[in-house]
Amino acid sequence: MSRLVVNTLEAGADANGVIGVVNNSILKSPGSVVQTKFVRSDRRIQYSAPASNSTGTTITDLNLTISPKFSDSLLIMEWMINGEIHHDAIFNIHRNGQLITDEGFESYNRESGQQVWSGIVAAHYDNNQDSTPSNFFLQYAIPAVNTASRTYAPAVSSSGTAAYTLSLNRTIASLGANAYETMISTGMIMEVVQ
Repeated sequence: MSRLVVNTLEAGADANGVIGVVNNSILKSPGSVVQTKFVRSDRRIQYSAPASNSTGTTITDLNLTISPKFSDSLLIMEWMINGEIHHDAIFNIHRNGQLITDEGFESYNRESGQQVWSGIVAAHYDNNQDSTPSNFFLQYAIPAVNTASRTYAPAVSSSGTAAYTLSLNRTIASLGANAYETMISTGMIMEVVQ
């Protein structure tokens, strides 16, 4: 455990009372953010949203890789995904390319279970499917459990029996032109001490 040094010359603190931490340790205080990672994607790319598949396709452009400092931390993450997809689609969260099924922290609706139509966020209804992008906000939290490096990312899949395509940062019909908008997508993960 780190030792807090206040108003002394010990451990690198100065005469003005600047706080120092012994041996360059990390100061651990419940509720504090230890580290934050951020990702931004400008790529106009398409991802398959497979049919009858409750695990989905990882949106690797929005990968967030973290090595927690403490095993008892909480990892809080969120993504702002811009793009276009058929309205019968669902978003989940993957860890290292796999659907998260940890009890109590499943990345789908626990009451519904792991079904093709159960997830974190559903796609918006879009009448013409080719020129009106949407914005999707995903928020998720899970205990760190250990300090091993891992990668979190949103995943997309069809919520039915037909396969669809997510057009990330673009419309389905175009890479960008008048009335065919292009956007950016972002993600952030925070390690919060418990």
